Amino acid sequence: MLSKKLLQKNKHNMIRLIYFDFNFWRVDILRLCLGFSNTPYEMIRIPRKEWREKKKDFPFGQLPVMIINNKKFAHTHSLARFCALKSNLYDDNDLKRIIIDQVIDWANEITNKIAPSIRAAMREKNLAKSKKLRKEFIDNDLLEWFTYLEKLLGDSSKEKLFFTDRFSIADVTAWRVIHWFYSRKLDQIEPKFLNKFTLLKHFYESMNNFEKFAKLQEYKEIVN
Repeated sequence: MLSKKLLQKNKHNMIRLIYFDFNFWRVDILRLCLGFSNTPYEMIRIPRKEWREKKKDFPFGQLPVMIINNKKFAHTHSLARFCALKSNLYDDNDLKRIIIDQVIDWANEITNKIAPSIRAAMREKNLAKSKKLRKEFIDNDLLEWFTYLEKLLGDSSKEKLFFTDRFSIADVTAWRVIHWFYSRKLDQIEPKFLNKFTLLKHFYESMNNFEKFAKLQEYKEIVN
């Protein structure tokens, strides 16, 4: 039996992820990586209504946050790289690392593009403004930014199954963001938009059929 001292040490060393009380790609890509590699972690949820009073306690006033050895770390890309390295889902090749980083940055960029329409609805409670901003996003940004991702997949991968031809956090991230846009959870965005992107649609469907990925509890929580 493990001693209390060793159990306490293991608890401190365990990765703890903190995010709001809903699923979102910024934390889900961390969870999926750790789950894929069977790396133990604890998920801590903060109700959205409590965030204002707790915000000051977190680096940069943002989530997700990771705690290891009682130290807090932040910023999606930094945490994603850490979890990918921990899970052997990054790459030893410098050029392939650039490809992986580009996918994560793409996810952040397209999120920033759609964010004003989300804020208008969630924070301002201005549905008319949100609808207008969402239409502008659909007209000006949706197809353009998915075209960028499709081109990156086409240029980077020989087999067109994984972005670097080896399963990595790039694929986890691309799948998670595609699912966000495809799942009808964003008003006014119909899943048929993905039909315009042959490579990405095939990639998305292949990821859903990738048994080692699709059997993860984290995956099931996201898609259900």
